[in-house]
Amino acid sequence: MASLRQSMLAYGTQAMAFSLISSSFNFYYVKVFLDVYHIEQMWFQLAQVLFLVWNAINDPLFAYLQESTSSRFTRTRRESILYGAPFFALSYVVPWFSWGNSPIIVGLHLIFTLFFWDTMLTFVGLATSALFTEISQDPDHRLKLVRIGSIGCLLGAFSVSILEFTSGSLTNFFRFQVGSICIGVVSYMLFRYTGMHGHTQYDREKMNSGTESDISHDKSMQNMSYWSVTWQILTDKNFLSFVVMNFFQIFHTTFMANFMKVIGDELIPLDTIEAFPWLRSFFYGSSRFLPMILVICATPVIGRLGYYTTIKISFVWKVGAGTVMYMIGRDQPLLLMVFLALDSCFATAMFSLFNMPLSDIVDTDMNKHHRSHPISSLVYGNNALVTKPAISLSPMMTVAVLNHYGYQQLSKKTLTISQINSLHDIMFFLLCIQPVAIGALQLVTWSFYSLRDRKSSLVNKVFPSPVDSKSLK
Repeated sequence: MASLRQSMLAYGTQAMAFSLISSSFNFYYVKVFLDVYHIEQMWFQLAQVLFLVWNAINDPLFAYLQESTSSRFTRTRRESILYGAPFFALSYVVPWFSWGNSPIIVGLHLIFTLFFWDTMLTFVGLATSALFTEISQDPDHRLKLVRIGSIGCLLGAFSVSILEFTSGSLTNFFRFQVGSICIGVVSYMLFRYTGMHGHTQYDREKMNSGTESDISHDKSMQNMSYWSVTWQILTDKNFLSFVVMNFFQIFHTTFMANFMKVIGDELIPLDTIEAFPWLRSFFYGSSRFLPMILVICATPVIGRLGYYTTIKISFVWKVGAGTVMYMIGRDQPLLLMVFLALDSCFATAMFSLFNMPLSDIVDTDMNKHHRSHPISSLVYGNNALVTKPAISLSPMMTVAVLNHYGYQQLSKKTLTISQINSLHDIMFFLLCIQPVAIGALQLVTWSFYSLRDRKSSLVNKVFPSPVDSKSLK
């Protein structure tokens, strides 16, 4: 018999698997293609543009397929994860093995990498997101899933630290390749466990009643117009408020994931911290696991404030911290390292809470439109339709700015001292202005989200104050 506890454990294992491969993929792929394969800017931008178009197509496409078809690959949430897992792990390994030195070959390699990666990320990611919403409608259980998912992400986030230390920050690329294969295999095994045991509450009700051993989720979308349902989702005020805010969050987290090492290597050179040569590698790795530690340890605060206020406070932090760091200047490498770690930490930690408002939106949609089953994949898919272009826009815009100031010539050692200083100045400016501008925009858009009051009181049931902690099961 399937149990809620087993389903929650299965959700935690997929969170660890996702963290293992996504954190290191996002951290390294730009650095590898820029500094190891030396991709030309034209090909890099072309790959990102094509990736942007594919992003706009595949999320609603896969969401609709998962809601409206009953093939072996889409019959249940867990089976989508089970059969997508080996291809997802393979898509992670593809970028780390060069196809050749020709600019065309390197460009095609990046295009294939991004298409293959995002295809599997979308297919498996939609299923796992829907699994979060459908494991239980009880807000207590959902908030416990956030904690379990954070623990899984924490364990998986060490992949960056492992690869940093074993490869010597990419100086030994063969060791990096071997390490990435090992990480891909481990992630597949974890996904497989989720695919075997990740049952939704609808599955468990049927299985425990003895009606069937497992069920496919309701395919009510088969009798509904895709466009009419999509319009219902896209015109919901709370959904719009959330996705606009989420767009900026993804833009910010993508920038930090892709360019922390690129910019950090320049603004925090090893000779400035020669007393602690291991510190920079530890700093890069810590940016992956500190956010999860924050979520796990801050649950009493989340319990008192609710997720709406907690997320809002993180936006205030962005504006304040970015302003203060800019006023201090870039000549304080240790302070800059602390700022980058905290900025990345808070942005990623808040992102881990975003399934909670999305699940509330799914529940509200089901009640509002009298659906027999939540259309979770379609809500998550339309969220991705709006927000995932930020994954392409962020590196496109950043690389264009950096190359305008000579980053592409930096490795060729053809820049003068004044040109290098100008490049470092713009790098520092980007690090500071992004959180300030994005935080201000998010404060405005998040203020239109109105489901906050309904859930704030429910959060306290799961994360009580220390006085009430004995009541937590």
